Amino acid sequence: MKSKFTVQDTQYEVVLEKKERGEGDKFNPYGATVSGQPSGNVSGTCRITDDALRLAEERTRSEGASSGELLARACGKSLASELVIRKLEPDFSFVVDHRWLD
Repeated sequence: MKSKFTVQDTQYEVVLEKKERGEGDKFNPYGATVSGQPSGNVSGTCRITDDALRLAEERTRSEGASSGELLARACGKSLASELVIRKLEPDFSFVVDHRWLD
C-alpha cells in the first residue's frame, strides 16, 4: 500500500506493510517506510486502530478505493502533520485513528 503526500513543497511517499498483531497489542501494526526526506528513507510503524480499519472497509464502496489505499492516505496525513513540526526519526511510531480517514 502506498500513498504520496506533500509537505512544504517536498514530495513524500509512504509504503505500508501489514505486520502480525501480537498478543496484547492494542492496535494493528503496519510497517511504514517514508521516502522523500533529505536524509533518505526512514522506517517506523503506523499503529492503526480497529475503528479506522472498520471505517476504511465501509468507505471502500463509496470512495471507489481499496481499504489499503484509504489506510495509506490516512497514514500519510498523520505523517505529514509530524513532518510540519520535525523530520521523522528511525523507528517512529504513530497511532492512526478514524479521524485521519476524514
